[in-house]
Amino acid sequence: MTDILHALHAEWLKSKRTLAFWLALIAPAVVVGLQVAMMWDQYNYHLEQSKLFGSAWVFYTQQTLVIWTLLMLPLFVTLETALVAQWEHRSQQWRRLFALPVPRWALYAAKYLCGVALIGLSSAILIVLIVLSGLIFRGVFPGLGFEAAPPVRELALYGVLMFLGSWLVIAIQTWVAQRWSSFAVPCAVGIAFTIAGVIVIQSEYAGYYPYTLPALVANGFSENISALNILEEGVLPVKELLFGSVGGLVAAALGGWRFIRRDVL
Repeated sequence: MTDILHALHAEWLKSKRTLAFWLALIAPAVVVGLQVAMMWDQYNYHLEQSKLFGSAWVFYTQQTLVIWTLLMLPLFVTLETALVAQWEHRSQQWRRLFALPVPRWALYAAKYLCGVALIGLSSAILIVLIVLSGLIFRGVFPGLGFEAAPPVRELALYGVLMFLGSWLVIAIQTWVAQRWSSFAVPCAVGIAFTIAGVIVIQSEYAGYYPYTLPALVANGFSENISALNILEEGVLPVKELLFGSVGGLVAAALGGWRFIRRDVL
C-alpha cells in the first residue's frame, strides 16, 4: 500500500498544471457548451422534444449524456491515458523508474488510477455543468420547461454509473499507451474503437463491446429518471456495470501483469 501511495503521489505531482489535468476540466465544458448552442439555435425543436420526454431536464440531460458517453468519453480516455503515458515515454524515464525500490506493479497501478481519477473528475464536472446550464436556461427561456427542480440525485447516480462503466475502456487504453511509446498508437486504437462503437451501439453486441458500455448506461436515464425507482426496484444496467467496472479491474490486472514482465521499455 505504501508503494502505491508513493507512486500515486508522484503521478499527482507530474499531473499538476499539465495538459492532461486541464483537459479534464475542458472536455465536459465542450460537450455542455455544444448542447447549449444546439438548444439556443433549435429552440422550437427542443421545446417539442421536452414535451415528449415529459421534462426539459430529462431531454436535455439525456442528449448531453449520450454525446458524452458515445463520442467524447472514449476519445477523452484515449487522449488522457496517452498523455499520462508520455510523461515517461517522452523523457525515457522507465529505465530509471525500474531501478528504484518500487515494485513495477505499483508504477502501473498508479498510471491506471491516475487515468481513473482524471475521468472521474471530468464526469463530476459534467454533472455540475448540466445542472448549472439548466438553471441558466430557466432564466433565459422561461417557457422551455426548466422551471421544475433539477434531478440532482438522478444525475449524481448516473454520473457514478457511467464512470464505473468506463473502467474497462480506461484499462484497455492505459495498457496500449504504456505498451507503445509512440503517441500515435494509442490515439489510433482509441479513435478506431470509438468509430466502431458508433456502429456497434445499434447491434445486439453493444452490451459486450467495451467502448459502448457507458453509452448503454446513459441510454437508461430517460427511462429510469426516478431515483427512487432505480434504487428500490433495482432498475439498473447490471450487465453493463459489471462488465465495465469488474472487467476494467480484471483488464487492469492483466495489463499490469504484462507490464511487469517486460525487460526493456
